[in-house]
Amino acid sequence: MDKKTIVGVGIPQNISDELKVHFTPEIFEFVNFESAEEVLNNIKKLKICLIFLYNVLPDLKNCQELCIALRAEPTIETIPIIVVSHGKENREEKITMFKSGLIDSYVSSLGSTEELAAYANVFLQRQALEEELEVKNAMLNDLSITDELTKLYNRRYFIQRLDEELQKIKRYSYNLSVLMIDIDHFKNINDTFGHSQGDQALEKLAKLIKRNIRSIDLPCRYGGDEIVIIFSFTNFEGVYEVAQRLLKKVEEHNFGTAENPLKFTISIGLLTIDNKDGTDIDSLFRALDKQLYDAKNTGRNKICGGSYNALR
Repeated sequence: MDKKTIVGVGIPQNISDELKVHFTPEIFEFVNFESAEEVLNNIKKLKICLIFLYNVLPDLKNCQELCIALRAEPTIETIPIIVVSHGKENREEKITMFKSGLIDSYVSSLGSTEELAAYANVFLQRQALEEELEVKNAMLNDLSITDELTKLYNRRYFIQRLDEELQKIKRYSYNLSVLMIDIDHFKNINDTFGHSQGDQALEKLAKLIKRNIRSIDLPCRYGGDEIVIIFSFTNFEGVYEVAQRLLKKVEEHNFGTAENPLKFTISIGLLTIDNKDGTDIDSLFRALDKQLYDAKNTGRNKICGGSYNALR
């Protein structure tokens, strides 16, 4: 785990040395800069989680100026800043800085460093909870748009993204291509080897597909053993080349083990929308289904498709 950095700015050395002992060294690194200029020169190099700022600095008459400069830096915008006053609290300065929204706490250097660290830990604990919540929310979002078995996008998310793409091509008139892939004789795989083996084959097929398309392409488990992929800014020639490569890769791949090999082929329906008038989702999928049906019924292990606007 990368260490987080607690920064001191102008903090007297004796206070700085005592503060360090209150923060776990395996988690936090404590760095104390002597001046405003020094911290501004180094701010982008550090993963800062909290700042202690002394209100008397050698190169600034007013520490509020430094707070403004710090808050202007995007990575520091929400980082807690605790102002440590020289001697007793300057009440006027304290009120002014709180009203400005530039700082999170204002304490006297006459108090104990244990008290100062306690203030800091309140912010650090809140920060840790917020980070944990962000991670959990990201995980929930991934789960809501991801198919559990194949780890491809799920049908609901795919429909949403496809609708967005169809609206875009009406405005910007670019090529959009869609592939629909279906495993040939998938029922025979389930009947012969069992549904568990069928699931594993589908999972391995999804991984193979992801390895052979671009990171910007959008693969989805549409239902059963059907996988659909959106290719933005891709014309018919480009997507047909991808389809041919997938056809060959799948045919040559062993989806079982060396002891119990499992081989199968796929059929592919392909459509490219090359007209700014676009289409709607239902019409597109009826046309795409027909291309896949044609591939299945004219021999399998093949590609059928073309320009949506020409075929409809």
